[in-house]
Amino acid sequence: RDRSGASHSLTLRRALSVTRHDDGVISVDGTPTDCVHLALSGLFDELPDLVLSGINHGANMGDDVLYSGTVGAALEARFLGIPAIAMSLAGHPARHFDAAAAIAAELVERIDADGYPGSSVLNVNVPDLPREAIKGMVVTRLGRRHYSEAAVRDPGSADAWRVGPVGAERDNGLAMPMRRIEGIGLTSSRTRSRLVQRLRERGIENEEVLRAIEELPRHRFLEEAMAHRAYDDDALPIGFGQTISQPYVVARMTELALGERDHLKRILDVGTGCGYQAAVLSRFCDFVYSIERIEPLSRRAQATLRELRVRNVITRHGDGFAGWEVRSPFEAIVVAAAPNAVPPALVSQLAVGGRLVIPVGGRSAQQLRVLINHGDRVEEQLHDKVIFVPMTPGTR
Repeated sequence: RDRSGASHSLTLRRALSVTRHDDGVISVDGTPTDCVHLALSGLFDELPDLVLSGINHGANMGDDVLYSGTVGAALEARFLGIPAIAMSLAGHPARHFDAAAAIAAELVERIDADGYPGSSVLNVNVPDLPREAIKGMVVTRLGRRHYSEAAVRDPGSADAWRVGPVGAERDNGLAMPMRRIEGIGLTSSRTRSRLVQRLRERGIENEEVLRAIEELPRHRFLEEAMAHRAYDDDALPIGFGQTISQPYVVARMTELALGERDHLKRILDVGTGCGYQAAVLSRFCDFVYSIERIEPLSRRAQATLRELRVRNVITRHGDGFAGWEVRSPFEAIVVAAAPNAVPPALVSQLAVGGRLVIPVGGRSAQQLRVLINHGDRVEEQLHDKVIFVPMTPGTR
C-alpha cells in the first residue's frame, strides 16, 4: 500500500494487523512509523543495530522530509534510540534501485567502522543512475522546496479535491548537478539550533558565543566520514591522534577567555587542530594567532579557514609551549591541550588584564584553569573538569 505523505504518523484508533511470512518478513497494515514502532517496542526479540527506511521511489529533499513516510520511519527509529538512514531514489519512474541498494550497503559498512551520531538521522537521496556513474557523496544542509502547489479539484466529483503536484525546487542544498549522492543529515539548521539550546541548558550564557557556535559550519572542519556527527556535542577525531573539541568546551573556553569583554585586539590560540576554536574566537577579536605543532593539521586548518573566508586568523607551525612572543602581549590565550603544569612562557605573554584559559592535568584528571594577569600578581581560578589530549612539546 502506498504510504506517501504518511509523515511521522502513528495509527491510534484501531488495532494493527501483523503478518509473519515464510521468508522471515513481517508486514504491518499501518504507516511506516507503525512498522518501526512495533518492531522496536515488541515484535523483535533483539533490537537491530540500525534501521534503514526505504528505498523510497522519488527524492526526499527540502520540505519533503516533513511529509515523507520514509523519513518519518527513520525519525521514529532515532526517537527510540536506534541509528537510522532514510534512503530515496531520485527519479520518476525510478529504475536503478540496485545502485541505491549498493550505496545503502556501503553506508552501513562505513557506519559500522566509524560509528553513528547519537542525535541525527541521515537522509540520503541517490540519483537515478547506474552505480558506476555516481561520483561520490556530498553532505549538505536541507534545501527549500514546498511539498505541493495549490490544491486541485478532482475531475470526477465537484466535492472532491486533491493535493497539488510537487512544488518547484527552489534550492536542493547543492551547488552542482545531481550526479552525486545527496546525503542530507537532518542536522543542519535545526540541529544547530538544538545544539545551541543544549549549550544554553548546560550553562553557556554569552549569546554572542552561542550565535557563533550556531552560525559556524562545524562540519566543514571535519573529514567527510565524521561530518554527519558535526552538531553532536562531542569531541571527534581529526587525525594524528587529535580531536576537535566538543562544542560545549569551545563555547565555555571562549566565554571564559572573554570574561566581561565584548571584543579584544589579539588572542593566542594554542593547538590549532582543525581550526574550529580559532574560527569561533575570530568573531571576538581583531586577530587570532594560532599555533599547531603538527604541520599537516596546520596546513589543513589554514586551507579550511581560507575556504570559509575567515581572514583574521594567522596560523603558524610551532611549539605551543613557547607561545608566540613576537606577537605578544595577548588579551586572551586559549589552549586546546592539557599540560601537567601551566607553561611559564604563556603566562609571560599575557597583557595586563589578559586571561589564559588552559586545561591542566594528566589524562585521568584535568581541570580548566583561568589565569588573569593583574600586573602585580596573577590570579588563578578553577573551573570545569575536562578531558583533552596531552600537550606535547616540540613539533612534528
